[in-house]
Amino acid sequence: MFDWITKRKASPVLSGTDTEFPLVSTGQGGFLAGTHVASNLGWRLVEALSVGDRVLTFDHGMQEITELHRETILLSDDFQMGPQCPMFIPQDALHNRVPMWVMPDQGILVESDLAMDAQGDPFAIVPACALEGYRGIHRAPTGQVLELVMPRFAQDEVIYLEAGLLGFSATPTSILESPGLSDGLYRILPQDAARDLIVAMMAEETFWAADVPASAANQCEAQFVSVR
Repeated sequence: MFDWITKRKASPVLSGTDTEFPLVSTGQGGFLAGTHVASNLGWRLVEALSVGDRVLTFDHGMQEITELHRETILLSDDFQMGPQCPMFIPQDALHNRVPMWVMPDQGILVESDLAMDAQGDPFAIVPACALEGYRGIHRAPTGQVLELVMPRFAQDEVIYLEAGLLGFSATPTSILESPGLSDGLYRILPQDAARDLIVAMMAEETFWAADVPASAANQCEAQFVSVR
């Protein structure tokens, strides 16, 4: 069922590193209705999930949904191409089998040697808005009514969307809880640091794309998603 996870086509790299809008927090994460999630019931639309369903996670296998947050957002014409505008992710840009949209504040797990930390972990979570310009990702309206769904789990999790895109789901916490209680499994980069990482990743891919013949790139269409 999940054989899509092992497949990825070569994706074009866009030149240019500037974003049209400042990286400001809009406070809106979540997955848009119509997005498929890997679950114990197969690839399910996120809006069809219910509390108690189990979802495939990046680190902990199938995990039960403990909460399901739903929200409807009405975007005025003024916001259609503003900071609240969803990010369009072309097919295969982030291992996703189909084109898709995510909210600008939605956390996405990326892997790069450039993100390596002191523990040797190449994975980091970045807000989707920081990905603008990377492999064709850009802001694009998908309608004035946005139906958002966010599954929550007993702990922070990263889940599979549309075959291989890795979306972050943070555990809701009380304002009375100490931040120190977090196990720190996922490294969440601030927006500026996230943008610096993505710009470096774009530069690296541009360098290698110019150095590798197109015929060689066509020989490497299958790639396994790393598992911890």
